[in-house]
Amino acid sequence: MKTRGVIRTVVCGSMAAVLLATAGPAVAQGVGNLPALPVSFPNLGGGWMVADPNGGSIPVVRDPNGPKWVKQFFDPSGVIVPVPGQVFTVTERLLIAPQLDWSDWHEEILTPGWEWTTQVLILENVTQPPAGLTINNIPGTPTHGGTLEFYFNPLSPGTLLDIRKELVYTGPQGVAFPYIEIAQYPTPEPAGLSLLVVGGLLTMYRRRRGLTA
Repeated sequence: MKTRGVIRTVVCGSMAAVLLATAGPAVAQGVGNLPALPVSFPNLGGGWMVADPNGGSIPVVRDPNGPKWVKQFFDPSGVIVPVPGQVFTVTERLLIAPQLDWSDWHEEILTPGWEWTTQVLILENVTQPPAGLTINNIPGTPTHGGTLEFYFNPLSPGTLLDIRKELVYTGPQGVAFPYIEIAQYPTPEPAGLSLLVVGGLLTMYRRRRGLTA
């Protein structure tokens, strides 16, 4: 039994080492010019516009070591008191700023009780969806709203992104919100996935070890 345990340890350790070696450096969220980005956006009547003061695009720099860009959508007249099922539009005009390409974009609703509808459109340079586009619409939890994930073929700096989507309130009647908080960021992914696989292998090894001890 001890010999089998040693073999399992060596195999799991070898697989973990291979996964970690091929995963590359771990990356965090990806905004590099956060101090220059606006964070508060007023309701313009039925929804919000994320753009510069003239309606133009906002440059966003991808930085593998940068934080999330957390926005607050508010109502100038006071708190937001939505009716269950009420929908608000959100339009964003972003510019991929130097020096790194983008291959994804993530939008996490941090305020519980809010989701993204299926009405989602993303355009490259105001003409067509990015090549290779896939969109994941992930439901929220009791402590977190929904998430949109856009994946596409790499887009170079200078590319304009026009993103149109809808927020829908799914919470109870009569709740007042000072603002809706949403985190957004581009980031190259896969290191985290590899670490999850390694963790799964180690868990499986421990369980088998307990059964054969």
